[in-house]
Amino acid sequence: MVVSLGDVAMTPGHGQHGLLSRAEEQDRLRLLLADARRGRSGLLILRGEPGVGKTALLEEAVTESAGMLVLRATGIEMEAELAFAGLGELVRPLESRVDRLPTLQARALRTALSLEDGEPPDRLTLGAAALTLLTDAAATGPVLVAVDDAHWMDEASARALLFAFRRLQAEGVAVLVTARDGERCLFTEANLPTLTLAGLNPAAAAALVQRVVDVAADSEPFKRLYRETAGNPLALLEAAPALCDSGWAAQEPESPLPVGPRLTAAYATRLAALPEPGRRAVTVAAASFTEDAVVLIEALHALALDAEVLQALEAAKVLNLSGGKVRFVHPLLRSAAYHLAAPELRRESHRVLAGALTDRDGLVDRDQRSWHLAAAAAGPDVTAAAALADTAARARDRGALPAALRAYERAAELTSSQFDQGRYLLAAAEVAQLAGRGDQALVLAEAATNTTDDATVRADAAGLRSQVLLVRQPPRRVHDQLVDMAAGLEATQAVPLLVAAAGAGCMGGAILQARATADRAGALARNGEAVIFDHSAAVLRAHTMMLAGERIDAATVFSSCEQFLTDTDPLSIGIEVTSFSAMDLMWLERFPAARTLLERAVRCARKIGACERLAPYLTVLAETQLRTGYWDDAYALASEGATLAGETGQPVLQAYAISTLARIEAARGRATQCIEHARQFRGLLDSRGADLVSPYIEATLGLLELGTGRESEAAARLDELQQRVRDLGLREPTVLQHQPDLIEANLTAGDRSAAQAALAELLDQVQQAPSAWGHAVSERCRGLVEADEDAYHKALQLHAHLPDPFAKARTDLAYGRFLLRKRKRGAARRPLNAARQVFERLRADPWTAAAEKELRAAGFKTPTRPGHAPVALTERETQVAVLVSKGHTSPEVAAALFLSTKTVEYHLSRIYAKLSVRSRTELAGRLAVNRDHPHE
Repeated sequence: MVVSLGDVAMTPGHGQHGLLSRAEEQDRLRLLLADARRGRSGLLILRGEPGVGKTALLEEAVTESAGMLVLRATGIEMEAELAFAGLGELVRPLESRVDRLPTLQARALRTALSLEDGEPPDRLTLGAAALTLLTDAAATGPVLVAVDDAHWMDEASARALLFAFRRLQAEGVAVLVTARDGERCLFTEANLPTLTLAGLNPAAAAALVQRVVDVAADSEPFKRLYRETAGNPLALLEAAPALCDSGWAAQEPESPLPVGPRLTAAYATRLAALPEPGRRAVTVAAASFTEDAVVLIEALHALALDAEVLQALEAAKVLNLSGGKVRFVHPLLRSAAYHLAAPELRRESHRVLAGALTDRDGLVDRDQRSWHLAAAAAGPDVTAAAALADTAARARDRGALPAALRAYERAAELTSSQFDQGRYLLAAAEVAQLAGRGDQALVLAEAATNTTDDATVRADAAGLRSQVLLVRQPPRRVHDQLVDMAAGLEATQAVPLLVAAAGAGCMGGAILQARATADRAGALARNGEAVIFDHSAAVLRAHTMMLAGERIDAATVFSSCEQFLTDTDPLSIGIEVTSFSAMDLMWLERFPAARTLLERAVRCARKIGACERLAPYLTVLAETQLRTGYWDDAYALASEGATLAGETGQPVLQAYAISTLARIEAARGRATQCIEHARQFRGLLDSRGADLVSPYIEATLGLLELGTGRESEAAARLDELQQRVRDLGLREPTVLQHQPDLIEANLTAGDRSAAQAALAELLDQVQQAPSAWGHAVSERCRGLVEADEDAYHKALQLHAHLPDPFAKARTDLAYGRFLLRKRKRGAARRPLNAARQVFERLRADPWTAAAEKELRAAGFKTPTRPGHAPVALTERETQVAVLVSKGHTSPEVAAALFLSTKTVEYHLSRIYAKLSVRSRTELAGRLAVNRDHPHE
């Protein structure tokens, strides 16, 4: 009996090697399908080495999915990165349902799949569209999503599908994904439920081999074969014929198994035995980027071949033909067919495929065609390079940055023009930076500079390098590097470098040097013609003035730049320009303007998946939300910003985001989490010289110590911090906002003279740099130090003009304590109760406890809190509970959290059970959410 690899290794029902001794794995798959039929969703990643049986198990699941809608996509190994090819293949059976999606989601999906032109879809909306489409499909019955060889799926598709898969929970969708060990794959990196397949056990391996050769399971040759193959089914079949070789059996045990490349050598003989037309046809099939039979047949016609040759290849167990698709019986066979073919034959195959995509029914798949033209080129090819550059631009506009990057790189390789090569390399560098691949962006920018003498390309490449360095290397070193790079350059090239240098100097705490560099950039910009240079330099000059305490002058300079910031695409200017201008608006207490600027920048970055740009925008927006009382929003934004900064290699920004998380935890008394974040913060900034960023965590730890009753430790820490701030030349008190804590800590610890000195310094700074926050908290501190009731009155009046509920509540608490000491118990109750309500709403537990303690001393009976034991809601359940308790409907919550409505209802049922409530009204009461408060 002759058993082929296709019979046994790949096709269910013909030996099914992958299912031998796979009872546990089969049970997992059946449970996945059963859950989907009961309305629950699940996901499983099957991973393992080539030939271990992943595809066989997936095919078995498809076979057992009777009554389910099956959606399939298969990754194909190719040089081309075809944007959204995998997503398109998976959702093609659902195209008729796209019109039923919400308008924005439908538009995003059509744009991504090139069904219509439009704005590039942002990653969240596109992922939500995929989720909604799957949910809609599951509304009429369970769905099986089968993704084979996910390691070869284009990254844009993988990200959209991963977004959707992770949010499936109660829709009735089963997701099964296969991926190869040793290959980069987003699905296997995402910490999802995974089943790793190992080789067969000895008994199952022997049963498989005995279908090919007659060998005893306890024989030495079989034992050696098993050791050599580690039970890999495909390797066993490939090597099994060697058991009939008496020469091999007589060799020393250490001799290598004579099978050539472990899993592909066996295919060479079969392919070589094909007739010449078959070899040409199988090479065309292997070169194709699509399994569409119509395209393949059209290409074969150009070679004077017809569809009968495909049928012969199916009979030879090389191809499977079904449903208008042409598939190889195993991905390794496709790989072998392509790489064993002569280079001329491969190029010929790509040429006819490009022609098929051009002529078929007057339709053109421009992206596939451009990659085929590139693969058909034997040397420089201007036409192919230009076509790939167009493909890259389309991919960038659709948010498929990895595809755009590869296309620009290949276009640069194909062109013979130094000018075009420089342009393509620079475009690739820009895409790499937006995609968060800073190291690759630096290499590409350097290559662009070395390739061309074009002044514009070289200037833009220098500016891009400055942007990457700004967030990746020690700031002071970057400042000096960029200043040196700018020396001797023309204004158009020097100004972007000096602007970035000034930003780096600020982050490094070299405020005076940064000011000088910003002034130099401004002087050069005014002599140039580009408005963008002039305004960028002005923004950095205003920023350095703010840090130096020249608040009024900085505001004047900054006001001249606002229209520029409003009208300019934030992705077209430096990271530091948008981020620092938003910080300045925040410090100037123009919070709506800061929020508008940052939210616009976030939208622009999300549209094309510009992770490296997104991280700084999110971190500054998080602090803006923190300062205006949106603590939950701030925590979510800072968490996302920290994750993105870590993924894109931006340690300074990651630390900045973590400091915001830690500050919220400090105010809420979550000491363990706060201290852990402080440890992470210090590890990120160790020896990095980010002297203006590192003080943030010390201010945070001082707040934690003050709030948890360790006033002496807080005073010592904040005294040391204040000296560091003086040494840096930082004289703008709104930056760190630590001085009121310093004064209160010293006073509470019994060091009145230190508190008085710190108050005098704060009052002097506020006089030089007046702000609503500065005036309000300095009056509060004056009330504390001087026991002056009028100071408290002034502070509370000033707080009315400042959207910072936490700062006002602390003034109310201090004032209530003052009144208690004056034996005005009745008068003390009002400010103390106001403070308690705000602290409780913000979940600032140590401060809530402090206010309640003072209220009891004032004879006020604080409300009895429900006697519920603490309940651990998951992060997602907490998000759902908060939104529902604010009056949002389930569809509104689903839209806000990018979930399906069914999943929201599923979470809501679990929340009700955990909290012992029966309605949304009871949930709102349980969570004590005050909908009248504008900051929560």
